[in-house]
Amino acid sequence: MKLRENQVEPVKKGVEFFQQKKSVPSIIVAPTAFGKSIVIADIAHQLGEKLLVIQPSKELLEQNYNKFINLGGKASIYSAAMGEKEIGEVTYATIGSIVNIAHKFHTLGIRKVIIDECDRFPREPGGMMRRFLTAAKITHVLGLTATPLKLQTNLNDVGRSYSKLVMLTSKSKKGNYFKEVIHVAQIEDMVQNGYWSPLVYEAYDFETGGLVYNSSYADYTDDSIQRAYKQQDIGGKIMKKIADMPNRKSILVAVPSVDAAIELSTKLPSCEAVYSGMADSDRERIIDDFKNLRLRIVVQVTILSVGFDHPELDCIITGRPTASLSWWYQFVGRVTRIHPNKKDGLVIDFVGSVPRFGKVEELYFKKDEEHFPFDWKLYGEGKKQLTGIPLDEIGLHIEGKPSPQDMANVVGPILMTFGKYKGRDIKSIPVWYRKWMLENIKWNGYNRHIEKEILRLKDIGI
Repeated sequence: MKLRENQVEPVKKGVEFFQQKKSVPSIIVAPTAFGKSIVIADIAHQLGEKLLVIQPSKELLEQNYNKFINLGGKASIYSAAMGEKEIGEVTYATIGSIVNIAHKFHTLGIRKVIIDECDRFPREPGGMMRRFLTAAKITHVLGLTATPLKLQTNLNDVGRSYSKLVMLTSKSKKGNYFKEVIHVAQIEDMVQNGYWSPLVYEAYDFETGGLVYNSSYADYTDDSIQRAYKQQDIGGKIMKKIADMPNRKSILVAVPSVDAAIELSTKLPSCEAVYSGMADSDRERIIDDFKNLRLRIVVQVTILSVGFDHPELDCIITGRPTASLSWWYQFVGRVTRIHPNKKDGLVIDFVGSVPRFGKVEELYFKKDEEHFPFDWKLYGEGKKQLTGIPLDEIGLHIEGKPSPQDMANVVGPILMTFGKYKGRDIKSIPVWYRKWMLENIKWNGYNRHIEKEILRLKDIGI
């Protein structure tokens, strides 16, 4: 198996990382469909030392293990879900199966670990992954992921919670286990070199007004997501669209609830639902039929959004509203893989994700050399900044242009002259209260300057 030209450098960096006497936990960023399984396998093959590879699911374990075996390697599997519990020179494992036997890995001299989809493991010291790494006295940890992002919740200057996406290497109150990014492979290179299927987008009108952020502004509430799905008849729109495109041979649909998935699957021909909690045997049968084109449509609830490898998949449909960029990127990534029998990947968006996040192939990471030499940021279509800002400000911050806060500060403090926030700079007054004032205050010559400032801040998104 020969490496693609864009896989050579990350493999080289990975091998060099493990050959260092001392290291800090580090990350390789590799886009969806990059071939992380091959990169992991080749690092293990070239390193030729004891190595543990941890992945979050049975499906990813099988995928990673098989790539290593195809390279001519010999490896063991330690996973209850796989029915195998053996430790070898190279061991592929799921964390739940090994968390309580860290001492065995330490005794056998295993000090080096690769973590696939490393963003999916909680970074808290009390989490399974951290407990295992500490107890096993692991010295070298290398993570791989397409989305090296974590959600961080903060309080603003009036004590209100908000959330933002930051890089895994960014410091926070919970710490930053991963300290460095040693390689970034950009999506643009995948597209230019023909390693991604061309993507075709169809985005339909969706009313976002009914969506409600949860208390931390991390995502929309389940209730508001399901209400929007029902009120705007997303299920009916999905059925009509599928009926209008008989030439798409393999379609993956995302909906917000198990009930919605089951209902939709009963109304579509050659369709079944996949969701957490169903029998493993049923899920395996459905996925096998889907991959072998015996089943045309699968309706799923998050379970096939990450790491699902089905190159002939030629259409995804999202009926699940989301404020999560990571989820959107990973889900679209399912249709990016190339296959000889596939011309392109069709992305159908019924829930406003394309207008919000932009086209996935436009995403790029950029290092902030000027201000924070070890900090990376993620940008999207139109150079929209997607990390390091409150989620509800996505679309307001553009690379190379003043931020809304900078634009707001062009005008000096303008103080409130009445009410509960009397004496406060208008910029620091909660948005909801400013909105209330616009709707309820009678403006005159004495307070007109306050109205103008509120409208100015509204125009720039503050």
